[in-house]
Amino acid sequence: MPFLNRREFLLTSAAAGLAAAPTSAHSELPFRQVHLDFHTSELIPDVAADFDAREFAATLKAAHVNSINVFAKCHHGLAYYDTAIATRHPALKIDLLGQMVTACRAAGIHVLYYYSLVWDVATSRKHPDWMVVTRDGQNIGGSPTDAWPWICMNTPYLDQVLAENEELVTKYDADGAWFDILKQHPDGCFCHWCTADRKKLGLKDDPESIRTHNKLVAKRVEEGLNKVVHKRFPNGLTFYNSRLVVGVRDELDYYSHIEIESLPTGGWGYTHFQQRVRYMRTLGKDMVGMTGRFHKSWGDFGGLKNQAALDFECLNFLANGAKACVGDQLHPRGRLDKTTYARIGKTYTKVEALEPWARGAKAVADIGVVSTALFNTETTQKITPADQGFTNMLVELHQQFNVIDLAEDFRRYKLLILPDEIRPSKELLAKLDEFVTAGGSVIASAESLLDPRMYWFYWKPLGIRYQGKAKFRGEYMLARPGAFPSLDESAYFLYQPGHSVAVDEGTEVLATYGHPYFDRTPEHFSSHKQTPLGQRTEEPLITLRGKVCYIANPLFRSYALDGVGAYKLVVGDLLQRLMPQPALTAPKLPSTAQVTLLEQPESKRRIVHLLHYPMTRRAPDIDIIEEPGLLLDQEIRLRLAAPPRRVTLVPQNKPLPFRFENGYAVCRVEKVIGHQAICFE
Repeated sequence: MPFLNRREFLLTSAAAGLAAAPTSAHSELPFRQVHLDFHTSELIPDVAADFDAREFAATLKAAHVNSINVFAKCHHGLAYYDTAIATRHPALKIDLLGQMVTACRAAGIHVLYYYSLVWDVATSRKHPDWMVVTRDGQNIGGSPTDAWPWICMNTPYLDQVLAENEELVTKYDADGAWFDILKQHPDGCFCHWCTADRKKLGLKDDPESIRTHNKLVAKRVEEGLNKVVHKRFPNGLTFYNSRLVVGVRDELDYYSHIEIESLPTGGWGYTHFQQRVRYMRTLGKDMVGMTGRFHKSWGDFGGLKNQAALDFECLNFLANGAKACVGDQLHPRGRLDKTTYARIGKTYTKVEALEPWARGAKAVADIGVVSTALFNTETTQKITPADQGFTNMLVELHQQFNVIDLAEDFRRYKLLILPDEIRPSKELLAKLDEFVTAGGSVIASAESLLDPRMYWFYWKPLGIRYQGKAKFRGEYMLARPGAFPSLDESAYFLYQPGHSVAVDEGTEVLATYGHPYFDRTPEHFSSHKQTPLGQRTEEPLITLRGKVCYIANPLFRSYALDGVGAYKLVVGDLLQRLMPQPALTAPKLPSTAQVTLLEQPESKRRIVHLLHYPMTRRAPDIDIIEEPGLLLDQEIRLRLAAPPRRVTLVPQNKPLPFRFENGYAVCRVEKVIGHQAICFE
C-alpha cells in the first residue's frame, strides 16, 4: 500500500474517532516468562556466532521458562532476521529470529517477537528529518550519554514500521508482538508533520493540546499495528510498552494484556510495582510483572541479581495477581548465560509449584485509593510522592487496597482514601455522595477536594471550612487523648506545610496543631533544626464527621519524603476506627513483611500470601535483598461468610488447624522463610 494512502487512512480514522481494536481471544497467559533484549551495536563483529537453536531452547526449558519475547528489531534500529526491507545487522549471518521462533515452537515455549518503535538509531541516521523536534528546534537523544534518538511516530516512519511488521507476521509464526517505546515527547513534537497535524485538528501548542495530540498519535500507531498483527493472527497478543499510566483505559482495546515493567534496582524502586499493580489489576486484563535478572538495569552485563531478590520479585508478582517475567539480554555471540538461567530456574520452580493457586486469581481489596497521577503528568517509571507515601504506608500496615481512577466502581470498597492532592470534580463528588450514603468511609487529606481557585471545600460531608495555609510552615501534631491508641502523647513535628480549617457543628476534632515559637529563617533560628513547640492550640488538624475524616497536612506525601513512623500509626488507627472488620489481618506481622489476599472464584478458594524479604540500602539508589527473612508464629485472620472446609499450606498441601470466631477463620503459621501461601476453601 503506498505511504500516502495508508497514512491518510490512519489520519482519517483518528480524526473520525478511532475504531475499537479487536480483542484477542486467548487463554490465560503463561506464568514463567523471559523478556530477551538484544540491543547490539553495528560495531560488534561476531553477532550470533555461537548461537545454537537446540541449546537455546534447552536452556529455557531447563529454567522452567514457558514464554519468551525474542527480538526482531532493537533500539539500534537493526533487524535480526532475513528481511527485504528492514536494516539487518551487518554482522548477522543467520536468520536468528527465525531459528529462535522455530526452536521455541518445537519446545512448546510460547513466543512473541519484540520490535522497538521510537528509539531507532539506524533510522535516525537515514532520516534525521523524522526525529522529534523540540519547541526550540532541537532533536532529542543521540549523544553518548543519551544514546537513543527519538523518532516521531507522526512522520513517514510509521509507514516503514507498518511495512516491516507486515513482513514479520508473514514470515514468522509467533504468538504475537511486543512493541517497545511507544511515546511522543511529553513537551510535544514540533516537526512539520506534527505542527500541520495539530493545525488540521484545531489543536494549539499549549500543554493540554500537546497531551491530546500525543495520545492521538499513539492510538494511530496502535490501531495500525493491531490491524497488521490481527490480519495474520486474529488472536495474536499485542502489547505496547511505555504507555501504561493511570488513565490509560481509553487505549486498552489495543492491548491483549498488561505488562508492568518494574526493575526495582534499575531506577523504578520497590514501591513502583506495589503501586502500579494495584491500579492495573482493576482494568480487567490479564497481567504480567516484569523485573530483570540484572543487578542494576537493562544491559548490565556481568551484573546478576541475588537469588533472594529474584525470588521475592517473582513471588510478589503472583501474590498480587500477575504472572512473572524476567528480563535478560543475550550476549552478542548468541549464547544464553547458564548461571543466569540456573538462577531463573530456581525461582521459576517455586512459581510453577504455586500455579494451581494462582490461575484465575483476583485480588481482594477493602480500600480504594484515588491516584494523584490522574492530575500529574508522569512517565511509566515514576510515581508521585503522595502515591509513593500511601503505597508504602498501606503495604506496611498490611492493608488490602487498590489504586483507582474515577472510572472505577467505588461500591467495591469499604473505604476510600483521597491523598493530599485529589482535585474536586462533579463526577468525583457525585460518586462520593453515593458512596457515603451507602455506608462507605472516606479519608481525605491536605488539598484534596479543595477548589484551587476559590479556596473552599466543595464537599460538605467533610464538615470543615477552609481558612488558608497553616500559620507556620512547620507545625506540631497534638493528638486528643484516646483518639489514636497506637500513638504516644508526644508532639510530633509535621515536616511539610499544611492547611488551616474550621469545623462545622457536629464535627469531631481528633488532633490539633501545636505552633513553634517561630518558623526557622536565616534571621530567626534556634539550634540546628525547627524551633521547639511553643504553644498548644485548639486549631483542628485531624477531624471526623460521621465516617468522613480529614487530615489538614499532606501526611501521605510527607511519609514518602520524611518517613515519620507516627504518620503511619495515625493512618492505621483511622483505618481501624472507620473499617473495624477488614478482610484480612495479621496482627504480629512486622512492617518489613507483607500480606496479600487473592480469590479464585471458580474454585471458591481464597489465597493468603505472606512475604518477608528484608531489604537494605547499600548504594545511593539501590535496595538490596540478600536473603529471605524469617517469620515465626504468625496469626492469620481471614473474614469469611462461613467456616472454610479446610485451610492448607500450599504448595506443600499441609493441613493447617484453624478456628472460626466472630466471622473470621483464624490460623497460625509456625514458620515462614521468605514466602508462604495459605489456601482457604
